[in-house]
Amino acid sequence: MAKSIGIDVGDFSIKVVELEGSYRKTRLLRYGIHRVADAPKSEDHKPIIVKAITAALAEGKFQGDMVLGYPSREAVLRTIDVPFRGKDLIRKVIKAEVEGAMQSQSVDDMVVDFLEIGNSADGSGSKVMVAAVPKPGLRAIIDGLHKGGCDPEFVDLDTMALFRTADWCGAFDVAITPPAKADEKASAAPEGAVVVLDIGSRSTRVLVVRGGAIVDMRCIRLGDANVFESLARTHSIVIDEARTAAQTCLATGGDWTGEVAAPVAELAELAVLAEVVEAAVPAVVLRKITIGLDEVKAEQDIYVQRLSRELMRFLASQSRNGGVARLWITGGAVRTLGMKEMLAEVFGVEPRSLDPLASLQHSLSPEEAETVGPQLAAAIGLALLRVGGPEGFQLRQEDLAYTKGFERVKFPLAIACMVALFTAIVYGVKLNNDVKNLQYRIGTEYIDPKQGPLFYGMMNALLANWAKDSKRFVLRENNKDYKEKDLLRDLAVTPVANRVKFFHDKLSKYLIAQQQASGVYEDLSLDSGLAVLVRFFEVVKRAEDQGLGKYLICKYDITMKVTGLGDKSGRALNFTISFRGEDFRERESRLRDAFEAECNQPDSPFLKYDTLATKETLFSDTAETGVKGAYFDVKVIVRESFSPFGGAKQ
Repeated sequence: MAKSIGIDVGDFSIKVVELEGSYRKTRLLRYGIHRVADAPKSEDHKPIIVKAITAALAEGKFQGDMVLGYPSREAVLRTIDVPFRGKDLIRKVIKAEVEGAMQSQSVDDMVVDFLEIGNSADGSGSKVMVAAVPKPGLRAIIDGLHKGGCDPEFVDLDTMALFRTADWCGAFDVAITPPAKADEKASAAPEGAVVVLDIGSRSTRVLVVRGGAIVDMRCIRLGDANVFESLARTHSIVIDEARTAAQTCLATGGDWTGEVAAPVAELAELAVLAEVVEAAVPAVVLRKITIGLDEVKAEQDIYVQRLSRELMRFLASQSRNGGVARLWITGGAVRTLGMKEMLAEVFGVEPRSLDPLASLQHSLSPEEAETVGPQLAAAIGLALLRVGGPEGFQLRQEDLAYTKGFERVKFPLAIACMVALFTAIVYGVKLNNDVKNLQYRIGTEYIDPKQGPLFYGMMNALLANWAKDSKRFVLRENNKDYKEKDLLRDLAVTPVANRVKFFHDKLSKYLIAQQQASGVYEDLSLDSGLAVLVRFFEVVKRAEDQGLGKYLICKYDITMKVTGLGDKSGRALNFTISFRGEDFRERESRLRDAFEAECNQPDSPFLKYDTLATKETLFSDTAETGVKGAYFDVKVIVRESFSPFGGAKQ
């Protein structure tokens, strides 16, 4: 069953999930949330992100096809009209078409991909949403992951993953308003856009969908990390300490007091003082601070107000798309104080929680699912791409394209080649054995030290005790006598498959020569089932003349295949004959005498009347007549070979 890994890259944490199954029947195997060490927003931040991703994958022992989510805040998103339809045509010109809409950066230094989201304004082309990502940042992550032993085949935007998760959860299904009265019919919900918000630490991802199709997507560079950064600046502490203090205040409903490391400036003053008094600087200098609950709530209010202004600006730009019908929210910051009330006021609808774990098979406890569910929405959407979800942006293109497709099929291909080679060898051995068996059946040659060249199979049956007498087989060819030794010599050099035909041709020439010499042209043939049957009816006819009386031959069967020697040769004529009357045994005895007399003839095809195989079955007519009789199953053994020119032929 297919396994897929989704990797959602955040500034403060890496979320990884492993899914198994199909798009509509998916199971969560495992997940991991790995904290990222604090680092400045500079080029040094990429190696830290790579290190965190590698550590998260190794820690969770994830297995499957990897899909990396690239942050939308680092991408340029544009919606443009192109005078083409069809992905192949659009892909050829998309960089040239979008170049005019990007004045800040060169399109040649970016990876560009697109999604068709509708028709152009004039209806002749397509409206596409274009995503452009700078190559240096993406290359740094891909190269770093490759060195760390993992190489994702797909790189998609995290906001596109959010769309995939919402679609999978049914967030875009048409809502039905229940009837107010029993006699009223249900009506479809008023038309409007569906908005999905993923509120994170550094950014808020916004997705606008109408009729199941993407209308717009944005990334607002504002998250709840602003609260912790403000507290960290105020109290001169690191952001992780500020986050821990704020979360403790909100959980306990009181102030937080603790000891933290001294600021860098204080450590510098201590170092100068230590030099004056020739004393050692303490390894760790701690100080006691207090962060109040009111202070945390005040910072949260500031953050919520700033986010409210940004969302209102976004809604103003979306006025052409109509109102908002539904609002779905997810992300780690949805539980911020006053967040839901602010969103309800800004969007005019009550926000609903987008819970991807509600429809996902998993073994998490309800408490754990409620805690981690909002944080895994984007990671789940990335993993859904490889189990049949809607396509997104493929950012691994051009010189960053995934080039190790062969590595994935190398081992299965090697196994397939080995199986194919083994099958070919076995089949070749079988064919070779079949050829040898056919050669033995037809008549391959072997050399007897005393008798010279002899043959197996059919040729042995045809040649045994037949052409030994030179007076019986002498064929005149090219004014020379062609004898038995010449025949054996030519048979030895003839291909096995042609030996029976070669022998038949020689016999045909011999027959013609004999007919020409004697003047008698008879329809002679080799010993065969037909010759045996002809001789069988001749014997029965003679038995009639000797008092066999009336009889009925119910069935007969003849086997000409040689499987042994003498009376074990396997050649036999089996027939069932019926006699009516009290003297049925006497009449069977006359039939046996006739066959035994025939078996004593030197040219007879019959070797023995098998009395041991004869079986008697009594019967009687109706009760009125009372006439009795018997069936006799008779077996007559046929010689292994016999002369086709016997004088007993009629």
